Amino acid sequence: MKLRELLAKVPSISLANNHPALETEIKGLATNSHACQIGDLFLGMPGTRVDGGEFWESAIVNGAVAALVSQQAAQKYQAKDECVIPVADMIQTCPEVATAFYDYPGQKMKMVGITGTNGKTTTTHLVEFLLNNAQLPTALFGTLYSRWPGFEETAAYTTPFPVELQKQLAQAVAAGSKYGVMEVSSHSLHQKRVWGCSFEVAVFTNLTQDHLDYHKDMDDYFEAKALLFSSDYLKGRAIVNADDPYGKKLIARMKPEQVWSYSTSNTSADFWASDLEYQPTGVKGILHTPQGEIPFTLPLVGQYNLSNMLAAVGTALHLGLDLAMVVTHLSEFPGVPGRMEKVQVSNEQDVSVIVDYAHTPDSLENLLKAARPFIPGRMICVFGCGGDRDR
Repeated sequence: MKLRELLAKVPSISLANNHPALETEIKGLATNSHACQIGDLFLGMPGTRVDGGEFWESAIVNGAVAALVSQQAAQKYQAKDECVIPVADMIQTCPEVATAFYDYPGQKMKMVGITGTNGKTTTTHLVEFLLNNAQLPTALFGTLYSRWPGFEETAAYTTPFPVELQKQLAQAVAAGSKYGVMEVSSHSLHQKRVWGCSFEVAVFTNLTQDHLDYHKDMDDYFEAKALLFSSDYLKGRAIVNADDPYGKKLIARMKPEQVWSYSTSNTSADFWASDLEYQPTGVKGILHTPQGEIPFTLPLVGQYNLSNMLAAVGTALHLGLDLAMVVTHLSEFPGVPGRMEKVQVSNEQDVSVIVDYAHTPDSLENLLKAARPFIPGRMICVFGCGGDRDR
């Protein structure tokens, strides 16, 4: 695709020159000037400390055909003969360029976006598992990895940045994926990383204290999460946790026909559970849905995983899966690496070891509550606290 053709598809850019580079074929996109190759278009992204657009000259030297940069970067380092195009809002322009270059892959799969402080990873894996077992080729994008049929790669971020995300979506489509299940972080929504993706289902798991080093307060954090449920992204149904105060707030904003609610106990929710038996190996009970009630067995421990299951079931039913088949496959779910994962230790030691990603006050409390009933003796918790987090 020629640069002129590409930029003509970008709403936030209005070309005002006829630089010869506009007739050049663009072979790739790059946001790192050092990673630019011959034929690339450089996208200079503003950072927290430095404006990446200031490195456009390095990008051109390394082979970039042209550079899109902020107006400030263009004024600070004025181009002579190079094709440097100033843009009013690079945060908006970057995903617009990426989606156009990769031919809108986020609209070629049925997309499921899952957001919330806790539960995103387990819920995405549950949905992926149910879809794949229904013989529906599914791509997963999340905290642990991005994967689809024939491919798996460790993830650097919960939600990739626009260029990498659109590239991965395009690869998943090319590999035959019909569905995409994505963890959508508050950062990615605030930074418009998922712009250009149309979600058939958007799930809200919960909202508890986290990322207040980035968001100014809990209300700001919530509003970032709530962006996923706006018409810019959601084209189908919302699946929302009615046990969570912010979930209730989100439900109140939406039209009843747009949302399915779920609860671990509230009988007025669309999805809920009764006759619960919490065991060391999982949870048993009766699942209540708009399509009827049915016994279930979930091989995951704790009430919070019951909540994750309800979100996954709601998603599966909206996508057209059969309830009985969904419940059958739930009982076969293998779990998620690093999520209430039992680690084998020496048989000579009377010790059980569990590894879990819990790192927020809410998730750590839920983990300990889930484990305590099945540990008759002493329970030791070792946890870490990353720097730059809210306190």
